[in-house]
Amino acid sequence: MIRIGDKWRGKIIREVINLSNGWIVIKTDNKKSTRDFKVKTITSFKPRRSFTPKHAHFAIDFYGKLCADIWKTLNLLKAIVEVWYEKPIERVIKRYKNKTTGLPGYNLEYILYALKWILEQEDINFKGRPDEKQKELDDICKKQKVRPVPERKGSQLAISLLCDISNSTHPVDALLKANLDVKPLFRLR
Repeated sequence: MIRIGDKWRGKIIREVINLSNGWIVIKTDNKKSTRDFKVKTITSFKPRRSFTPKHAHFAIDFYGKLCADIWKTLNLLKAIVEVWYEKPIERVIKRYKNKTTGLPGYNLEYILYALKWILEQEDINFKGRPDEKQKELDDICKKQKVRPVPERKGSQLAISLLCDISNSTHPVDALLKANLDVKPLFRLR
């Protein structure tokens, strides 16, 4: 068992969510500010396996789901947006579980819990963006009838990424347009 206050790979665990598939999503300390945190997904204890979910993981997963079933995937987007609008996750899961069943890749429960924290993290670390870029994000969201949340501009980038893919933009192009990468550039140097 893993608990709040324990350490995972040297970082203190702040929150823990045990998922029905056996995975655990944790929130650990991070270094950008005292409020900043890192999201980790633990998939196994023996052997010890975990990863840090990134926008790119969800973009690729979302695209694969769109290719499999566009209508179910658009329901997934609605579920993600409801969580972004701060609706309770358990209620969102109940509402959308049957509407997204059978999609390949990550399950609804994992997507909603992991993205909730990733979106929060984006809001905490947000330092602003040019008005022109903000208008572009607003326009992308509007095409999917997603109403931007003025106080959540940091996380709107991730929401607009999924909306852009829903708008028929290839995930590579959507990631480049959003200025997001799969592997941080400093690691490639």
